[in-house]
Formats: sequence, C-alpha cells, structure tokens
Amino acid sequence: MFEIFLFINPIGIYCYDTEKQIRNTVDELGIDVCYHYISIANVCLVNDDAIRRRKDSQKLPDISTFSKTTYEALENYHAIKLKYGNKKAREFLYELQKNLSHDASAYNPKLLEEIATKLNIKTSTINSMKKSSYVRSSIEEDQKLANQWNIKATPTIVLFNEDNEQNGVLLEGPVAHEDLVNLLLPDYQNCFSKFMPQQNHLRLI
Repeated sequence: MFEIFLFINPIGIYCYDTEKQIRNTVDELGIDVCYHYISIANVCLVNDDAIRRRKDSQKLPDISTFSKTTYEALENYHAIKLKYGNKKAREFLYELQKNLSHDASAYNPKLLEEIATKLNIKTSTINSMKKSSYVRSSIEEDQKLANQWNIKATPTIVLFNEDNEQNGVLLEGPVAHEDLVNLLLPDYQNCFSKFMPQQNHLRLI
C-alpha cells in the first residue's frame, strides 16, 4: 500500500499533467494507493507558474489578476473539501486544471458554474463556506505540512510505502513515467541508489 502526498498549485500548469501521470501509472500497475492532495499557494508559486506559462507561449492576464485567480481556486478547493469531502474536491481541482492547463485566462465565473454543475456542487454553498474560519484553518494546515517537509515548488510528490519502515521519497517538479514506475514497483526502495544521484529533484525525507 502506497501513500502519496501531492503538493500542487491549484491551477499550476504542470500540476494537472503530474496528477494525470500518477493516475495513469497507478492504473497501469494495478496497485493500491492512498492520495492526499495538498493545495498551496504563495507569491513565489504564483510567479513560478506565470513564468512557466509564458515559456509555454500562453497568454496571461496581468499578474494581480492571475494571483487572485490562484487564491480563489485555492479557497474554492478547501471549501469544497470541507463541505463535500476530499474526493469531490479532487474532482473539482482536476476539472479546473484540465480547463486551465493551456489557457489560464479561461478562469471565470461561468467556468466555475459549469464545473460545479457537472459535479453537483452548489456554488452558493461554497461561497458561503468560504466566509468561514474553517477554510482559512484548512489552508493553514496544508501550508504547515508544506513547511514541515520544506516544499519549495509545485508539483511535488512525497511518497511512502506503508509495507516497510523506510523514509518517504520526495520528487520535485514534473514527474516522468519511468520514475513513477520505479518508485511504485514492489522493490522500489532498491532503486534509490540507481537514479537518485542523477536527479537533484529526488530526496529522502
């Protein structure tokens, strides 16, 4: 049984691709995985995402609008998680990122309504929940965990194998299919020495 903590920017350009890669690889290997989505945002992460999108030749709104969009998505995610549960919140985030992965300017109230309707989420309920202190506490708890594990970039994967007592593995940045397969194979602990020295984005925690 594997446990995966996926630290993501709620609208991050590479976060959607990483989530999709994990899902596909887990399905391919037919293994049991427990997911934890840790959605975080700060000035550095917003700026990093803007830079990545510009390199990808995407059109972007001004940075203040882009920042506001990120934080609004963050609040929506946490509000849905508290009201509807983790699974529904992950579905919301996945649908949102799918729509924004190639065009961040597509974020608007109509898009949110479409996703909410598709997932049977009431936007009025979510907007009301966002005014509560519980959403702020939920955001702070996720940020606290990110600080604890010294997460500096998104996406970042932290993976644990519950069948042994080895340390977890932290994999930063876009993840390759081969890396995931190596980490998720039954003898994945033995592969650290093979490819860890060549990858400065992989470390034990």
